[in-house]
Amino acid sequence: MLIEKDIVILGGGIAGLWLLNRLRNAGYAAVLLERAALGTGQSIASQGMIHGGMKYALSGALTGAAQSIANMPQHWQACLQGKGDVDLRGTNLLSDAYYMLPRQSVRSRLNAFFGSKAVRGKIDAVETEDLPAFFKGHLNGPLYRLHDIVLDVPSLLTTLANTAKNHIYQINWDNTRINHSADGTVQSIALPNGIELRAQRFISTCGEGTEALLQILRPAKVAMQIRPLQMVVVKHKLPHSLHVHCVSDQLTATPELTVTTHPCKDGAKAWYLGGELAESGASLGKDAQVQRSKSKLAELFPWCDFSTASWHSFYINRAEAKQADGKRPDNVSVHSVGNVLYCWPTKLTLAPNMANTVLDALKAQAVLPLQLSDAPLPGLEFPGIAVSPWDAMTDETQGGSSA
Repeated sequence: MLIEKDIVILGGGIAGLWLLNRLRNAGYAAVLLERAALGTGQSIASQGMIHGGMKYALSGALTGAAQSIANMPQHWQACLQGKGDVDLRGTNLLSDAYYMLPRQSVRSRLNAFFGSKAVRGKIDAVETEDLPAFFKGHLNGPLYRLHDIVLDVPSLLTTLANTAKNHIYQINWDNTRINHSADGTVQSIALPNGIELRAQRFISTCGEGTEALLQILRPAKVAMQIRPLQMVVVKHKLPHSLHVHCVSDQLTATPELTVTTHPCKDGAKAWYLGGELAESGASLGKDAQVQRSKSKLAELFPWCDFSTASWHSFYINRAEAKQADGKRPDNVSVHSVGNVLYCWPTKLTLAPNMANTVLDALKAQAVLPLQLSDAPLPGLEFPGIAVSPWDAMTDETQGGSSA
């Protein structure tokens, strides 16, 4: 059975779902294919931070990354209110503010101070009487409030999926064939249920899974890199939530620790640990990373009792367009070869920018909606939503063991 669509998106993370919403709102007959639950991999492993670049300006200079991301919190806030290019009403907002905590050293405070000057108007020093409950009575130095937000990623995935649920499908790539020409053009995708799917454009937003597509199509001058992390989850019953960047003593654009707090289905809270801790921990074993995390939290927050906490770590790769220096790209990456667009948003925050870039590319290539049938694909199921890392923790991590 031959079915034609305007656009076929490969990959059901936040970037792919956001793009699907934008394309369908623009009148394209667009569908999304995903091999696993929506958000599996990078998206569900995200801390949910929608930030304006402060973490990239700690040296006092506005880097390309900081500039490209500067207006993203306002963009997402409008969408949360139903006033943006994608309707995110119903997504759970975990925090409407983020904090930056310098260490007691002069260098750390200077890093935070210069960063605050670089993004003037997007950060405020917190007065003692306005300190969040978590910090009251425990701080001897400054705390800064960022105009950033934190979203609950599972609810974000659900909100994005619900608006186009009849056009999102799970497929088994092991039984799927991509028919293509030598120049990397996709002629069709032959699905296991006998459907041959054709489209004006095929768009890859499948993160690390893009590597398999690159191996099949071998497009000229398109390559991917991965930057590994080892993230840590700490489940506990501390009363207060924490959303904070802890600024390093080193002159670096990466906070030494980034903490977000997430509600668990069992009633506990989870601190989710990223930043430099996760980056440098990618080369460590799980036991070593958990022990390092315990020491870091004891050092930074000595008033907290983690004696009954549960600890878990896991590895995750960030997938990006390949850079000559191997560092993080400053902005989104969209490469067009034949009728395929290879897309990497670089950061969750930049998913709207990626969609804008794709729509601009389609316009430049005169790819317009053809008024094709928008009927659902028969015989394919909705993938469901991925389980968060804190709700996927196993019993072996309970009772404060080291994972």
